[in-house]
Order: sequence, then structure tokens, then C-alpha cells
Amino acid sequence: MPLLLDSARFQNAHKNLRVHTHPVERDAITQLSSFASHSLDEQQVVDLPDRTDSKYLLPIAILPRFLREVCADHTVLEARGHRIFTYENTYFDTPEWGMYRSHHNGKLNRYKCRFRRYRETDLSYLEIKQKNNRNRTVKNRMPWNSDEPTTVLSDEPTVEPSLYVNYRRTSLWNRATDERLTLDWDLCYRRPGKTRVERLQQVFIAELKRDGNVYGSPFVRRAKAYGYSPKSMSKYCVGVCMTAADEVKTNRFKPLLRSLDRVANAVPYLGVIAR
Repeated sequence: MPLLLDSARFQNAHKNLRVHTHPVERDAITQLSSFASHSLDEQQVVDLPDRTDSKYLLPIAILPRFLREVCADHTVLEARGHRIFTYENTYFDTPEWGMYRSHHNGKLNRYKCRFRRYRETDLSYLEIKQKNNRNRTVKNRMPWNSDEPTTVLSDEPTVEPSLYVNYRRTSLWNRATDERLTLDWDLCYRRPGKTRVERLQQVFIAELKRDGNVYGSPFVRRAKAYGYSPKSMSKYCVGVCMTAADEVKTNRFKPLLRSLDRVANAVPYLGVIAR
């Protein structure tokens, strides 16, 4: 079936999503300046298209301290002079939220489809992510260079843009253990055709990505010392819960939403949003 990709439209929608800088970013930039760096080409060595993911939800207030502690054994991705990047994700779903419902109902071999643009490097990809029955994430991506609306094929009978998800990310690499660690914060959500924006501002998401189990990971030991354990979380599903709760079932994700509230209220970040 046809899926219309309009990168110019998506880019314009994301411009209206992010209208301020989170106050933690100044401290994060200071800490990241102490890191040794690695390039995009080097990071491809550990791109891990078939991988195990472990996510941790932590209070945004501890991000600067966390970065200080991992500086010695991680390098940071640097591209075009940036060490923090804006991710512009446009997700697709059926009009009945079929992909969301598959995740909510615990279906194995489920899929997510998104158009991702990296704002600072101006690179775009169409991505299909599969969660297979071995709990592995397999990601297929196709570079996208066209600014013109283009139709591609999809396996679903009807698929359309369903949610804009925009956040800030820094990517770390532990060369000794060959694992990637991404840190995401200031998540912004908005549905196409709507004006209301929902934000997760008091939580950052640390995601460990590696081939195989996470035992022996220095990050896992550090997170455990903080008192945090891994949580199953889909940014897309959380965004659907926050923006379309009157249209879909959310029972499966209510414990996760409560966890997000607890973490957000644990150690609030004190600062003034920079306009």
C-alpha cells in the first residue's frame, strides 16, 4: 500500500515542537567538553542493527553528575562540531493504531515504522524496527535524500503519520566493552493536525545497546548503585498514551507511566527555561 513521505512537511512540524532549550543542557555541554570524542564512521563499528536494548529512567537532575562519572571510560559522538543532537522522529501507524495496539497487547514479531531526521547533520532515514520473539531489536534503515513528497510501499493496508517525537540525545561509546549508551532528554510529543504539545522534561532515558547480555557492563553497575533497574519503554507508546489516551487502551503502560511520574518527582531540576 502507498505510504507518503513528505520530509519538508515533517521538518516544518518539528520546528514548531522545540521552542526552548532545557536548562540542564548548559551543564551537560560543560561536562561533555571533557570527553574524548569519536566520529560517525567509528560509531558504525558498533551500530548493532541486531542487538539487545536495556533502558533506564533517571531524574534529569543527576545528568551532569552522571556524565562526570562516565567520562573516564566512554567517548562521545561528535559531528559537525556538535556533541548533543536533535532527533526528529515522525512515526506512522494505521488509523486504528494497529502498531501501537500490537505492542500494548504483547504481540511478538511486532513492528514500528518511522521517518527520522538528525537536525544538526541534516541526515534522514526511513526506518523499520522489528521486535522479534527472541526479544531482539532488528532495525532496517534506508537513507532518504529527497525533499519532494514521495510514495513508498508498506505491508499495512493504510498507514499515515501518527505522532511527532522530538528529543535531544548524546551518544557515548565504551570501547573496552564495545557497547553504546545513548542519553535522551526533553522529549516533546505532538500528533499531526493537533496543536497541543506534551513534554517529558524531568526524566532522561539511558539506553544501553550491545550485542549479547549486559552482565559485566560498567554502566549497569553504576545504574544499580544509583538504585535504578532496567525498564521496558517505548518512546512511541508513551507518546501515544500522553496524546491519545481517549482513543486507545493504556492499561499495559500504566505502571510505566507511574514510574515516569515517580522519577520525574524524585529530584526536580531547578532552573529557568531559556527561551
